[in-house]
Amino acid sequence: MPPRRLCGSPHCPIVAPSEIDRRSLRVHTLPAKTQLYRASQRRFGPSVFTPEGMGDGRFSPLEQRQHTYVAQQRSAALLESALHEAAGPNPRIYAVTLAAFDIHLLRFSQPIRLVDLRDDALASLGLTRARLTGADAMHYPCTRAVAEHITGAKGTAGLVWTSRQGALHAERNPDGLASEVLRHDSLDVAAIYAPDYEGKVEILETTPLVASDQPSRFVVELANLLRIAIL
Repeated sequence: MPPRRLCGSPHCPIVAPSEIDRRSLRVHTLPAKTQLYRASQRRFGPSVFTPEGMGDGRFSPLEQRQHTYVAQQRSAALLESALHEAAGPNPRIYAVTLAAFDIHLLRFSQPIRLVDLRDDALASLGLTRARLTGADAMHYPCTRAVAEHITGAKGTAGLVWTSRQGALHAERNPDGLASEVLRHDSLDVAAIYAPDYEGKVEILETTPLVASDQPSRFVVELANLLRIAIL
């Protein structure tokens, strides 16, 4: 009988942590001074990392680790946070939800070593997105178990993968501008864990998603591009 999975499903698609050989993992390194975007809830203040134990994401929270989700593009950072629930055939988001978020531009003073979980790296492990980075939220307990197993391998302090949210929006808009804007390389997102980078990252600027009760121009244009209604 197969071991019971954390999601409780007898047909869980997620790879078991024990099936991944840490020695076979690929590493993607971002150079020192890399600037990345992070969208976070304003209740946490101008923080780089989400407090330990908070959230319910694909690769967070991990035990005894703060985390930050970052991306090189603002659009990818927003799709993994403030716009995460704006999915489905008729996506919508409420302005009051957007008002709870800021977007920060971060600069990391040291190189960032990440376990590579993008398509080519997954294929080298004999995996597809469906078995780790593309599964839906019910399997997050299982994907977090994988993250616990592989984070730290080969001196890494996080993971990089292709955003499922961005891919879903690109598939939903195959005949429009969104299919070009949401290129594969623009959908990369990363989870970086403390304490590895505490004191090695600074916030360069902070922008609210809603100011004077109006969503920012970037949010409005992104929502229009992806046909997301702001209510």
